[in-house]
Amino acid sequence: MGARIRTPVITVAGAILLLALLSLIAPSTATYDPWAWIVWGREVVHGDLNTVDGPSWKPLPVVVTALAAPLGSVAPDVWIVVARAGALAAGVSAFLVGRRVAGPVAGVLAAVPLLLAPWFFWHGWLANSEGLLVAIVLGAIAAELDGRRRLALALGIAAGLLRPEAWPFVGLYAAWLFWRATPRGRVGIVAAMAVLPLAWLLPEKWGSGDYWRAATRAQNPDPGAVSLTARPWLTLLRNFTEMIPLSAWVVLVATALLAVAVAVRARRGAGAPPRAASLSADARTARPDPLVATAVIAAFGLAWFLLVLVMTERGFSGNERYLIQPVALIVVAIACAAGLVLRELPRPVTAVALGAFAVLVVVTAVSELPKQVRRVTYEAHLVDELPDAIAAAGGAARLRACAPVRTLNLMVPQVAWQLRTHASDVSAVVKGTPQPREAVLFRLRLTQGDSLRPSLAAIAPRRRVLARTPHWQIEATCRPTTGAR
Repeated sequence: MGARIRTPVITVAGAILLLALLSLIAPSTATYDPWAWIVWGREVVHGDLNTVDGPSWKPLPVVVTALAAPLGSVAPDVWIVVARAGALAAGVSAFLVGRRVAGPVAGVLAAVPLLLAPWFFWHGWLANSEGLLVAIVLGAIAAELDGRRRLALALGIAAGLLRPEAWPFVGLYAAWLFWRATPRGRVGIVAAMAVLPLAWLLPEKWGSGDYWRAATRAQNPDPGAVSLTARPWLTLLRNFTEMIPLSAWVVLVATALLAVAVAVRARRGAGAPPRAASLSADARTARPDPLVATAVIAAFGLAWFLLVLVMTERGFSGNERYLIQPVALIVVAIACAAGLVLRELPRPVTAVALGAFAVLVVVTAVSELPKQVRRVTYEAHLVDELPDAIAAAGGAARLRACAPVRTLNLMVPQVAWQLRTHASDVSAVVKGTPQPREAVLFRLRLTQGDSLRPSLAAIAPRRRVLARTPHWQIEATCRPTTGAR
């Protein structure tokens, strides 16, 4: 294993939290799923949880949003900070795992491509939970490598509260611990694992009356989902390979070539430099074996991907977010393999390799990230303007009096939050579906330069414009009385 460099956990955690808080200075918002969790958190506090509509239930995010709900208008920012802190922590966890397996070079090779991947930035900035998931899963791996198995199990259960795909892996790990545990320890393991079904099923029963509503919703994908393509498995495989950063692919190819060179050099009997020899001795005596650890991490990533593939073939959407965790594991495994090979080479070779890697990462980031920054900035301005549009239309109470409320499907929870109502009280406009004659309609420009959506073709009859802003237009057919705002 690589040499450990102890940094106080509180220092790292404080730095991560500070960076996440500072990120709020920039235009910030959450996307569809997180806004639903924010709405549900408020409903949990008020004792009227309603999960009939919206995305699949996620226990851990709603715990956070429920704790933040009493803060009122600040509550969304709390979840955004937690999600962004999770994404930053994912980079730290990737570094820790890489360093523990193959040294600090591997840590850098694991963390940097992950943090600068455009899809990772996009989902982290818009407060999806996948960054937090990656941090927790890699944290569990780091804990296991350190022999801290209670912590590893606790983190595994936390991962299971974010995504159901984690359940089989947590179950296998818990079974292994159960087999090795004392009778008292086995009771604790069973009790800990019982949290998962209770946390997923009971709130859905409360909020929708159906224990399995989350699974049913997940198998009703939106148009354009991978599961609706002609060959879902092939589409998912292509997406998976495309999500692996270019820098990671280059590192993988370079590692394979260098490994061949090292093997040829060893066969010819060339003496390794002292640094390489001593590190190889460390690697041989370390537990667990770094080669085995690297192989297990890679197998873990491939197994997670195969699980997503099977689920997608069975009707689950298979969207990009599902692939973030397995891609992260593959990136870390590639980094560990590279670290093991590089430490067998002279320092100048390692320095040149890292320099080339840095140039590649910078070029890739410069070419991809500005586009993502523009997209998330526009979406933040869009959502930030919504309260102003509602106020200009007469206030939330006035608009609720003219229910039903309708808008584009991607903005249902955002509108529900600002109107202080259930997401089920805000309907998505679907073209071709009969529309109520009396309703409030929130139209918006979803992307820069876009026309107002929903389009006129989807929303007959015509409505009176109550408010118009650069991003929003609120229309109604009724004439609601002015209410409290």
